[in-house]
Amino acid sequence: MRISTSWNNQLGLNAMLDQQSKLSETQLKLSSGKKYLSPSENAVAATSMIDLNHNIKENQQYQVNIGAARQRLDLEESALDNAGSVLHRIRELTVQGLNDSNTATNRKQIAMEIDELNKQLLSIANTKNANGEYIFSGYKTDQAAFTDTPAYAYQGDTNQRSIAIGPSRQVTDGDPGEAVFGTVSAAPLTAGSISNVFQAVAQISADLKANTPNKNSLNDMDTALVRFDTIRASAGARLNALDDQENLNADYILDNKSTASDIGDLDYAEALSKFNLQQISLQAAQQAFTKVQNLSLFNYIS
Repeated sequence: MRISTSWNNQLGLNAMLDQQSKLSETQLKLSSGKKYLSPSENAVAATSMIDLNHNIKENQQYQVNIGAARQRLDLEESALDNAGSVLHRIRELTVQGLNDSNTATNRKQIAMEIDELNKQLLSIANTKNANGEYIFSGYKTDQAAFTDTPAYAYQGDTNQRSIAIGPSRQVTDGDPGEAVFGTVSAAPLTAGSISNVFQAVAQISADLKANTPNKNSLNDMDTALVRFDTIRASAGARLNALDDQENLNADYILDNKSTASDIGDLDYAEALSKFNLQQISLQAAQQAFTKVQNLSLFNYIS
């Protein structure tokens, strides 16, 4: 029987290279923390990881959307709270102006304060968020919701922006200005039937300056206050919905991450044990190769 020295050398070299390859693969897994370095190692696991990571990223985006919607709704709720306080003060002044003990001069003075409060109310209606968007302008967020020159006018639109906060769940992140502050009318105004709060307050001021206050103006104030409370309650309900969905999303993300970890994360204890065994196997292969290199052809002949 003829025995090739090169053949034996090649066998030893192949064994040594195979052990080096296995050791290198285990080292990569230890450094990356991944159970599988390529989809070919476990196609089913790879497909599951793709689906899980997609679900995680999708729900993380929902969380970002919730944060944006909360910022706008918080700002709207705060603006409506301030608007309600201003309007309550205007109503108090209106009641004061209706008192028959007032002189024409007194009523003009009251009207002057009401005018300033109306400006404050208009400023609230033109509130901007941190991105410089007017929150009561519908889709026209680059335009102030209301203007008072040359007359009160609504410059926004009636649209509400819907934001996805979960699978098949959306929430509107604001309300258009005319739904909140009332529709601006170009027709002659009559106290007691004025929808737009700025026009209603301006009418109160004009009546006081003319020394002809109209008690029907209180109806306009009460209607506006009810509208503020209704919209504010709606914003509060949407904020609660955001909180609930945020918790659901967080749980879903955690569950998906846990499952992904079970599928794709490396068992370090098992890997380290395997690594140590592979080191021993490599050392043995190296020693065997060295020994083969030192033998002559005669050592293979029995």
